Amino acid sequence: MTIQAILFILILSSFYGCLFHLITGGNFFMMIMDMVIATGGFFAGQFIGNVIGRELIQVGVINLGWGTIISFIFLLIGSMVSRPLF
Repeated sequence: MTIQAILFILILSSFYGCLFHLITGGNFFMMIMDMVIATGGFFAGQFIGNVIGRELIQVGVINLGWGTIISFIFLLIGSMVSRPLF
């Protein structure tokens, strides 16, 4: 994976984290945490897509589909764990 691909993943996953934070709300710490969780989820999606050998939406060397899906799954799980229910 090239440096350009890694930077694109960092920018895209940070956007996912900020978008999720915009929808759910919270303080500055929660925004940073959402960005970190989204980035970890995107890289996990990359890994899962490579391990199972399936390409969902491929953009160069980036498996955009799996990265996006797993990133939002991580964000949902992180939101359930870190935020109160009511």
